[in-house]
Amino acid sequence: MDERLRPVERIRRKKDFIELYRKGRRLRGRYFHLVFQPNGLEYSRLGVVVSRKIGKATARNRVKRWFRELFRKNKNLLPGPVDLIFIARSDICGRNRDEVEAEFRAVLDRLPL
Repeated sequence: MDERLRPVERIRRKKDFIELYRKGRRLRGRYFHLVFQPNGLEYSRLGVVVSRKIGKATARNRVKRWFRELFRKNKNLLPGPVDLIFIARSDICGRNRDEVEAEFRAVLDRLPL
């Protein structure tokens, strides 16, 4: 299993974010919202959104690192090639990584693809 997070596996262009927001389906977790859509590529892609409501830059960067790490380690749990956007909620403040990982796995189990 390839556990790298290659540059092609990241959603970076504004056009891709807008399209996914418009056409994607949504799931809500305790600590984040997930917007997803099958992408028709050979690999899944990830986008992370963390607003200033979460905290200062160090806290936001920590949350982004958590989501990238969770995606990287659990790519094999995804049902197929899919685009994902994780939108952090303010409830994530003060949580540890294990709680976020448990919620991440629970939400992935609910993916209806």
